[in-house]
Amino acid sequence: MSGEGKPFPVVESTFEERFPAVSPDGKWMAYQSNETGRWEIYVTAFPGGGAKWLVSSVGGASAKWRKDSKELFYLDPSDNLVAVDVNASGGAVRLGTPHILFQAIGIQREYGPYDVSADGKKFLINSGNLKEGSDPFTLVQNWPAELKK
Repeated sequence: MSGEGKPFPVVESTFEERFPAVSPDGKWMAYQSNETGRWEIYVTAFPGGGAKWLVSSVGGASAKWRKDSKELFYLDPSDNLVAVDVNASGGAVRLGTPHILFQAIGIQREYGPYDVSADGKKFLINSGNLKEGSDPFTLVQNWPAELKK
């Protein structure tokens, strides 16, 4: 945070809003709110706020956008990874029907539960340690240089 810009609220209400996710095109923001009495995912214009659209229907958390801003992903209360088509034009959003992609068994909701590839076809799930005594994970970096030796 530097320069002449000053912080400003995008969403203001008497409810708790958290975990904003600005769309890659910079026009929309998904966020969680407990306005209904449980955590749900909403979308509003960014940076202006104003009208909002309820995305989830049975609870939602951890919203992430596909790179083209035409699909939104979130976790439902049963740890299902859910996708919703987003069609935005002008100042309005038309949302598709939320559909479950898969159940994220063992997902750890804290510390970044998942991420999604730019095309929305691959997911990296933070599943923690699902079984005791599992083999350690080894990440080899710069492996082409090792082949030259």
